[in-house]
Amino acid sequence: MCKVSSASIAADGQAVSAALLSISTALATTNPTVAADLATAAKTLVAATSGWKTGDPVDDINTAATAIESILAVIPATAPYATFVAIAVAALDILIANLGTQSTQTPTNTVANALQVRTAVRALPDNPFRGLVQIHRHVGQSYRGALVDTWNEQVDAQPELAFPKL
Repeated sequence: MCKVSSASIAADGQAVSAALLSISTALATTNPTVAADLATAAKTLVAATSGWKTGDPVDDINTAATAIESILAVIPATAPYATFVAIAVAALDILIANLGTQSTQTPTNTVANALQVRTAVRALPDNPFRGLVQIHRHVGQSYRGALVDTWNEQVDAQPELAFPKL
């Protein structure tokens, strides 16, 4: 993890939102209320992340992400797309934690920064999907790039679900 720019947070919010909208589409036939709530919450996340500037409070982003995680938590772990839900939870956790630790991160100590983010994720409220999937970043890879890779690998692993790639 590293210091983030407002453009990076906006792009991360867009990527997470795209993942959430795919889950919402999958939910639409079995649980249209949850699907609609998730789609609305995804749009709220985009609005919150697109307006964020370095140094701004992160309350709006945290509120949107917490609402999304609450919605995702009601999806059964036995759903065929549960792995996609776990990826979305992991992505939200990283976004929340990375923003929440910005004030103490340094541009030269990426290992210490990553440890701060991990500690922050462990302090988040319980979610049944938390920890089921890890989003692994390669050296020099952005958070968004790691999310896209993880999501797309799962799309390839479960083509029968017809989830779009990010």
